[in-house]
Amino acid sequence: MNAERCHVCGGTDFEDRRVEYICRRNGNYLVVRDVPCEVCLRCGERYYDGAILLDIERRFKAIYEQHVKPRSVVQVPIEVYA
Repeated sequence: MNAERCHVCGGTDFEDRRVEYICRRNGNYLVVRDVPCEVCLRCGERYYDGAILLDIERRFKAIYEQHVKPRSVVQVPIEVYA
């Protein structure tokens, strides 16, 4: 990864972290914990390695096509702002 300059704020200080990543498509969600990324210390923008994002997409597809079971499932309430 090693971002040199943040594309959002122009900051140059980054920190390696493990974060929670939420993938969503067509009303389906997948929460992936402990995803490595670089975080801009100025604005918080996250930068992920492309290979990691491709792996998350592969897992998302496998779970929703029922080829793989997720580690756990949670029920989340949904509300529409009106």
